[in-house]
Amino acid sequence: MNIFIDGYGIVAHSITRKLLDVHKVNPNNILVNTYELVENNLYIEFLRERKISYVDLNYSEITNEFIEFSPDYLLSLYGRRIIPPVILKNVKYRAVNLHPSLLPKYKGCFSCPWTIINGEKKTGITFHEITEGIDSGNILQQHELEILDNETGFSLYHKLASYFINSFDSFYVKLLNNDLISKEMQMEGKYYPRKVPYEGYINRNWSYNQIDAFIRALHFPPFKGAILKDKGKEFEIDRLEQYLQKVQT
Repeated sequence: MNIFIDGYGIVAHSITRKLLDVHKVNPNNILVNTYELVENNLYIEFLRERKISYVDLNYSEITNEFIEFSPDYLLSLYGRRIIPPVILKNVKYRAVNLHPSLLPKYKGCFSCPWTIINGEKKTGITFHEITEGIDSGNILQQHELEILDNETGFSLYHKLASYFINSFDSFYVKLLNNDLISKEMQMEGKYYPRKVPYEGYINRNWSYNQIDAFIRALHFPPFKGAILKDKGKEFEIDRLEQYLQKVQT
C-alpha cells in the first residue's frame, strides 16, 4: 500500500511518524511533497532520518513521479498546495484533507485567527475528501471544541493540531476498513485567502472587544503581531492593555 503525503509542520511530522511507528507502514511506501522552509526543517530532518523519499515541487513538475508511485491514498496534512484533478484521478482509493475548522465554515486559510476575530465560541477539525473545489469534498469526520475567552491564534492553532494528531489513529483505521460515513459538504460558508487579516493593522474604530479579539488572533510568535498606527509610527501590540496605554498617552 502506497501513501502520498502533501505535508507541512507539526501535523505532517507527527502523523508521518504515526504511520511508520504505530501503523507499521514501510518508509518505501511513502512519498512526501513538502516545503523547503526554515519553519519546516524539523519535518525535513525527520524524513531524511527515516529514509522517506520527499520532494518540494509544484504538481505540474511532479505528475509523472506521482503516477509512477501509484498511491492508494493521498493525505494532505496541512499542505499548502491545491491538488489538481490530474493528481486526484490517479489516487486508487481516497484523497483526504485535514482542515482546522468545522467545515463548511471557514474554508481556505487562516481559519484560526478568523474564528477569534469573528467572535466564534466554537470551532473544530474536519477530515474531508479532496475534490476539484477548495474544501468542498464530503466530510468524513469532525470534532468540535470550545474557543476560550483568552484564546490566541497561537494557542488555537496548536490545540487544533493536537486534536488532529490524537484523532488520526482511529480515523486511519476506519479509512483502511472503509468504515467512514461521509456527509455531503454544504455550499454555505466563506472562503478566506492566505493573507494576514486586515493586513495586520488595528482599526481604531473597532470596539475594545473587537480590538482585543484581533490582537489575540494575530498573536503567533515568532511572527509579527497586530500593528497600531499612531502619530506616524507603527507599534506591535501584544495585548489590549498595551493598546490602551498607547492611544491614551
